[in-house]
Amino acid sequence: MANNCCQDSNNCCLFAKYCYLLLVFATTVFAQEFNMNSMPPPDMQMEYSAGALKDGGTLTVIVTVPDKWHVNANKVTDEFLKPSSVEAKAEGLEFGEAVWPEPIKEYNEALELEIWTFRGTFSVKIPVKTVDGTNYDSLGTSVTFNYQACDNSICLAPASKTISLDGSLNGGAVGAGVKKNDSEIGTVEGRTGESRADARENGAGSEAGLADNASAGIALLLFFAFVGGIILNLMPCVLPVLSLKLFSLIKQAGESRGRLLALGGATTAGILCSFWTLAAVVAAVKAGGGSAGWGMQFQSAGFIAFMVVILTAFAMNFFGVFEIWLPWSTTTKMDSAGQKSGLAGAFFTGALLVLLSTPCSAPFLGTAMGFAFAQTTPILFLFFTAAGLGLALPYMLVSAFPSVLKVFPKPGVWMVHLQRVMGVLLLASVGWLFWIVNEQAGVTGVELFAAVAIASIACSVLLGKFAKPGTAFIREVAVVILSSVALFSLWFAGIAPEYERAAIATFNARMQQQMTEDGWFRYSPALIEEFAKAKRTVFIDVTADWCLTCKANEAAVLEDEDFVRAMDSLNVALVKADWTRETPEVNALLQSMEKSGVPAYAIYPAGDASKQIVLPELLTVEGIVERIVTSY
Repeated sequence: MANNCCQDSNNCCLFAKYCYLLLVFATTVFAQEFNMNSMPPPDMQMEYSAGALKDGGTLTVIVTVPDKWHVNANKVTDEFLKPSSVEAKAEGLEFGEAVWPEPIKEYNEALELEIWTFRGTFSVKIPVKTVDGTNYDSLGTSVTFNYQACDNSICLAPASKTISLDGSLNGGAVGAGVKKNDSEIGTVEGRTGESRADARENGAGSEAGLADNASAGIALLLFFAFVGGIILNLMPCVLPVLSLKLFSLIKQAGESRGRLLALGGATTAGILCSFWTLAAVVAAVKAGGGSAGWGMQFQSAGFIAFMVVILTAFAMNFFGVFEIWLPWSTTTKMDSAGQKSGLAGAFFTGALLVLLSTPCSAPFLGTAMGFAFAQTTPILFLFFTAAGLGLALPYMLVSAFPSVLKVFPKPGVWMVHLQRVMGVLLLASVGWLFWIVNEQAGVTGVELFAAVAIASIACSVLLGKFAKPGTAFIREVAVVILSSVALFSLWFAGIAPEYERAAIATFNARMQQQMTEDGWFRYSPALIEEFAKAKRTVFIDVTADWCLTCKANEAAVLEDEDFVRAMDSLNVALVKADWTRETPEVNALLQSMEKSGVPAYAIYPAGDASKQIVLPELLTVEGIVERIVTSY
């Protein structure tokens, strides 16, 4: 027993070291790439109040933060956030305490707390005190802005920027740098850009700081992707394939440690290959100028049809209608063949798990992927890999520590009956896909997809009848090829065109209605502008018919009587954006929220989209109400 514990401990240590090395590799290789995506320094200007410079005058600093970024306000809600500050210096002048604008209150999903921020362009007023009435140099005024930049995914390391009215500091003369106290000092605007003096002092350090921040940023976001992949195992989207996972674990009980590690490795390989395939599709869509998002494959009728065929065939296999076998299984090496076919099955289960688990975004995963989808292809693949490792973690842990499988009885005849139950659950998954089709194309769509399912069942029966184990292997190959050709022909020649017509008609009819069936306003940019003019707070739900997490949130929170009453009392407009089929308007909305998929939720205080508050994927009535109230 002691040796087993020691061995398990060693395996755990090796796994931890592997994860650490992956993280170090990622941060080292991609730090420079992320540095290119750090927020550029804000634009800055400054000006004195018009007239003679005297006590009571004002130095105004105007700061413009780049789009999609914000800086912390001059006060923060958590000690690890750094507040913004300004420092003004000029020979012969003394400055009072800066007067800041009212900050924006918003919820940061990555930090999971309410924060105060500044976005866009804002001004800071600094009172002027003349210390020496006859000897001062206002043209030598310099201002340093200290700030910490953040977006919805990450907070960068604190940084600073200095500007000056002195031409020698900014690379161009603003005027003669003379000492004066007369009224010819009117309104003077400083050039943007860091001073050369500060650059000499801080340049190397700032560059190193940005690199350090890039490493910290990629580590945090990769961790988010990894944790999100783990949580994905618990999301409602994975429930349709829970039967596959359960049956796979039961079949592994009693196997040797080497065999379990091989099966766990095959499942992980299937998960990773499926994730990499999705990443390649996303990269291709982006390269072609299209818009890609997490779970976008469920917007494709062809993908849903493919899943109907696969799940139906898998169910028929569980019912014993046919059996996939390899030619060497008729030889004396039955055990070897069984291992090979078992590994292939584990690989396929891992790949199928990914395809059916991506309609929805899990907590943390949405934040990480929202960032990754806007990055280069290597970064995109890196994040998909991290998410895949997270999704595969339970299977790797079970393979490394098989003692947890002792809760299952030993394999026996009872597994045959359980296998039939698993087949029924798989057909229930097909029923879920039919429900999606009904939402997209109505009864016509369901009838067309029923034909696809029947064709898949017919091909399964054909395979079981003419390619039984032990017959000529060429029969199995021939039936699989002929079945594939028949299914592709049926889809592209007959079903796909009819389905597309029905789906477009259903979608157009839905979009013409201003209200959804459950009484929410249907999203459009024009509608949001109307609410902004009326100063009415907006709650936006970005959802899709195929997103089970979306439906779970709707049932548990958004349709709850307490939520409806609270929104009515606060006069909040409820708006629903439908991403079941891709539209440019909803794509743009998701991009503004820095989300790669659904569900996605946001609050627009007083209808102002520039003060957008993005909420987490999992909701509570109390959390929504609190953020709406604190946004006023």
